Amino acid sequence: MDHPERIRADFERLVKRPEPALDLARAALLVAAESDPNVDVDGRLHTLDSWAAELRSRLEPDWNNLQKLARLRRFLFEELGFRGDTHDYYNPSNSLLHEVMERRRGIPLTLSIIFMELGWRIGIPFEGVGFPGHFLVRLTGEPGDLLLDPFKRGMTVHEEDCRHMLREATGGRMEFDDELLASVTKRDIIARLLLNLKGAYLRRNQDEQALAAVDRLLLIHPEDAEEVRDRGLLLFRLQRYGAAYQALSAYLEARPEASDRETIERHTLTLRRLVSSLN
Repeated sequence: MDHPERIRADFERLVKRPEPALDLARAALLVAAESDPNVDVDGRLHTLDSWAAELRSRLEPDWNNLQKLARLRRFLFEELGFRGDTHDYYNPSNSLLHEVMERRRGIPLTLSIIFMELGWRIGIPFEGVGFPGHFLVRLTGEPGDLLLDPFKRGMTVHEEDCRHMLREATGGRMEFDDELLASVTKRDIIARLLLNLKGAYLRRNQDEQALAAVDRLLLIHPEDAEEVRDRGLLLFRLQRYGAAYQALSAYLEARPEASDRETIERHTLTLRRLVSSLN
């Protein structure tokens, strides 16, 4: 098994573990390692452990969650200099955890992963919040739930802030609902990371890399018909006509009432002719 295949196999084994055993940082670094085979996954995890050890040395034994949070904010955003990348937000590097750790710049999701990983290592009960368009972190337990935004240096976020972010992200097409602030699993976080990476690659017409992101999404959610469709469309663009035909046919079977059925059917007819001409 060569290096890329081993990385993919390691990723698949990891994301299929039960939730408590799923190592979020390792999974995110394995996502990055498929884009950059030079990523030292264990080395980057050691860096996170070293940062956490340095942070832990500055805590008092009787500190509560808010006191730990204040020290985490200062350490991550002031001393280490992490911040949101507002200049090149959609750069794929912002979804590759090793790049974010190196550049100290990222998007809400990758900054949240680092924020939570350090918090967990010093005993802060964090949860990920899959808010549309802007990932957040929840501090649970004493003194009560707080929503935090690592893209903005871990600042506290209130409901009105969330309503504003939702309007910005959706152009007012989505109504605010408390369910949008539900906690998500580590597996959900990795799926969202891959969706972000897929989108970043598509913006740059990097179809091969986008396809790799879709393939890993389907390891997490194999029944996701829309990703099966997107896989087929990417394979079509990459001129892998047989595999594209199979994927788009599977999509039509899974979604017989799909709004794009006519378009996809036309693609399958074209693909069938192309496959026949190659035989």
